[in-house]
Amino acid sequence: MTPVSKYLPQSHRLRLAILAAVAVSLFVPLVARLWYLQVIKETAFIERAADNTTETIIELAPRGRILDAEGRVLVDNRASIVVTIDKEEMATVGENDLGDLFFDLATEISRSGSLTKVSQIETAYKSNRYGPFAEVPVVQDISKELQIYLAEYSYRFPGVNTTVTTVRDYPYGTLAAHILGYVGLLSEDELSSVAGKSKTYLANDEIGKSGIELFYEDALRGTPGSKVVTVDKFNNILEINEETLAKAGSDVQLTINIDLQALAEQELERGLNLARQQPTKFEEEGVVIFNAPAGAMVVMDPRDGSILAMASHPTFDPELFVSGISQDDFDELTDPGNFLPLLNRTIQGQYPPGSTFKPFTAYAALDTGLIGSRGILGIDSMFYDEGIFIIPNCEGGTCQFQNAGEAAYGDVDLRLALTYSSDVYFYNLAASFDILPGFDLESVQVAANSFGYGVRTGVTLADEGSGRMPTPASRREAYRQNPEAFLTGQWLTGDTLNTSIGQGDVLATPLQIANAYSALVNGGTLYAPNLGQRVLNPITGDTEVEFAPRILRDIYFPEAFSEPILDGLAGVTTWRSDIGTEGTAYSAFKNFPHEQWPVSGKTGTSEKQVESGLIADYGLFVGWGPNPEPEYVAVVILEEAGFGGQVAAPVIRKYFERIANGTVPRYLNQDELDELARQKVKEDRLNRINGTEEPNEEGEGTP
Repeated sequence: MTPVSKYLPQSHRLRLAILAAVAVSLFVPLVARLWYLQVIKETAFIERAADNTTETIIELAPRGRILDAEGRVLVDNRASIVVTIDKEEMATVGENDLGDLFFDLATEISRSGSLTKVSQIETAYKSNRYGPFAEVPVVQDISKELQIYLAEYSYRFPGVNTTVTTVRDYPYGTLAAHILGYVGLLSEDELSSVAGKSKTYLANDEIGKSGIELFYEDALRGTPGSKVVTVDKFNNILEINEETLAKAGSDVQLTINIDLQALAEQELERGLNLARQQPTKFEEEGVVIFNAPAGAMVVMDPRDGSILAMASHPTFDPELFVSGISQDDFDELTDPGNFLPLLNRTIQGQYPPGSTFKPFTAYAALDTGLIGSRGILGIDSMFYDEGIFIIPNCEGGTCQFQNAGEAAYGDVDLRLALTYSSDVYFYNLAASFDILPGFDLESVQVAANSFGYGVRTGVTLADEGSGRMPTPASRREAYRQNPEAFLTGQWLTGDTLNTSIGQGDVLATPLQIANAYSALVNGGTLYAPNLGQRVLNPITGDTEVEFAPRILRDIYFPEAFSEPILDGLAGVTTWRSDIGTEGTAYSAFKNFPHEQWPVSGKTGTSEKQVESGLIADYGLFVGWGPNPEPEYVAVVILEEAGFGGQVAAPVIRKYFERIANGTVPRYLNQDELDELARQKVKEDRLNRINGTEEPNEEGEGTP
């Protein structure tokens, strides 16, 4: 066959030859390069590929914020510089050199202001919580200057790095510490318990340990992000294979009003300080004990069960837990000698409610018909209180009971018995339950249970106490378990008498008392107390979850029952002009603006054994207002402080007076305080420039 090129013009043949030469010149180097890469460099590429690895980088997500009812931030996040140790790199350091390195590192960190022990670094390094390739956090919240120093002198600290993470921040300091709680590193038990949950936890993650931080952990915890990357042997990222962005935790808005919370904490502490200035009960006996060491206060909205304030004293600083609390600090917070600052007494403190329990004994008498047209007394029937009550036909145990100081109140009906707080009147009711046929000796317990005594309230906080409502069955069981603590396992009439006035084995938390009274004053609706109002999207602020009021039960509480009980309790804080007498809290509420903001209440004084076997008085008061449709129910308990009418009632009076007069002060956070301080400095500077500085204490101004 004749080539086509033979028939082409000479110029065309030349062009084809040139094109073929170019193609060959391009193809030959390509073949050579492929041969070089696949044959000559094959071993080198295999070695380099072996040096590249795939790693997963976890990006931590910030926790959600905690807000008060007005949207003010109670718990926030802030950046924190953390010193870390690369365990893989540190494993190449000799044992002796490792000790010197840790010593030098601890020295430099301590010099910067963050006191750090060598043992602290060693413990973190050797901890089984972290894998062999982990970056172990050693110290948080170091200064920027130290971060720069460690970077500049990295040759002195091989394997030591720094990173930036977020930690909890408390704009209002210690305020509401028991409510908010704190976070800390996952324990091994907690790490096991969160396995399989929707949100991933790692060994060095933090988790809510108490308070709102614990109860709303699922909402507050963010969802960590991750990157799957290819890195070389120098840990340089070569490519990102897969990426999931971190998602911040949701915000939780509470029912707490921070202004009311601050006022509650201030008035509680003031009440304890005033009580300490009074002589102790035992001074005349030659024994002086440290009185009024602690207390608690709860403020609720009885209309829906919302908690407006919860104060427990002594308190603690949640900031101590931010960088990992030291063992010394933790021991102080859990030392009974320091009165257990970590204990949230509003839900964990369990106290005899004393005379604050009497309205529920009155309810039992009305509900069973013991007081009524066919009972032993009518509502308006007078019973003569001579100060002493003797159990009829008493054959065992204590037979004689009396009012405090054997005070004799004379003729009292149900209303006056509550106004005066007549023990003898209620002893008579209790004895009748126990002795008369046709009545259940546990009638008081049944009534109290319906108002929430003896069971947890269901508040949205963990570790709530259940209190105790003693019964014949529980007495038998207690005696069986600890016979030395009781004279007998038999339930005696005297036990019913003690129960009727909130003494004996009766115990209640301050929140239980507040919740029971909320049902008493709202017409019989028992709510589960709420601290959480809603969960919010951290980006948009939209509501993700709304927490509605939770009704536990509707108690049968007709006006025939409520009217005499509430009328008698209204007399506690006032002067009964109709009979010319005063209630047990009248002196505390004298000159209170009852006309604009009517307040009712009930005093209580319970006895509890303290050191040396002595019996101390715990002062209690429950108040509510404004009547007839109360918006606030407040309970205060002062430990080892004296009589409720003398030491506890004034606390609630001061608190309610601020609300009634509209003078609850706005509580400022640290940023607002700093801004005020800056403004004051500016004003002082201008005054000096203008020659108008205010005189000092000696009446002299600075020219």
